[in-house]
This record gives sequence, structure tokens and C-alpha cells, in this order.
Amino acid sequence: MNRQQLKARAARDIFRRHREDSLGSYQDMSSGLLDGLELVLARDVERVGEDGVLLVDQVQISVRAEQLPKVRRDGMFTLDGKSWLVTVPVRNDGVIVTAAVRPA
Repeated sequence: MNRQQLKARAARDIFRRHREDSLGSYQDMSSGLLDGLELVLARDVERVGEDGVLLVDQVQISVRAEQLPKVRRDGMFTLDGKSWLVTVPVRNDGVIVTAAVRPA
């Protein structure tokens, strides 16, 4: 098993433990609705910005890259009847895709 496969297996285990009870969806201007996504919400997440300043995102949403390869700034996640607009794509390591979001 190569490194990418090991990371993907670890990501599946993490998502199994931390995902919300219901599945969510994602849509942006260039793609249709992707439904049935396992989403993980994280609140009050600290990260270092481009200029080295510490930023705190009120909410970040993560999804496995095999379900959603990338997100865009105009993207919209929906989970449990709430919609979240992508403000910044934060991370995409080919296994997990994470975005800072705000309520829509």
C-alpha cells in the first residue's frame, strides 16, 4: 500500500468518527449538485494566513477528496437544512478538502 492509499484509509477512519449524522451536499457555479457527501464541521479553527497573521475561522467544512476533489469560493455546502458559503478554500492534500465557510 502506497502513502496516498494509507492517507486515504486514515481519512475514511477520521470521517467515520467525526462526520455529522446526516449527509450533506455541495454545489458551485461550474458543477451540478453533489449529494450524499460525508461532511465534517469544525468550529473556531485557528490557522496561519498568507501574511503570517493568525486567523480564526468560525466554521470549516471538510470532505474526502474522493467525494469532492475541490471547492470554489462560490461553492455552497448544505447540511441539516443549513447552507454554508465557501469563503476560502483552506486545504486540499488530495485526500481531504477543507474550506472556511460562513452561513449563507
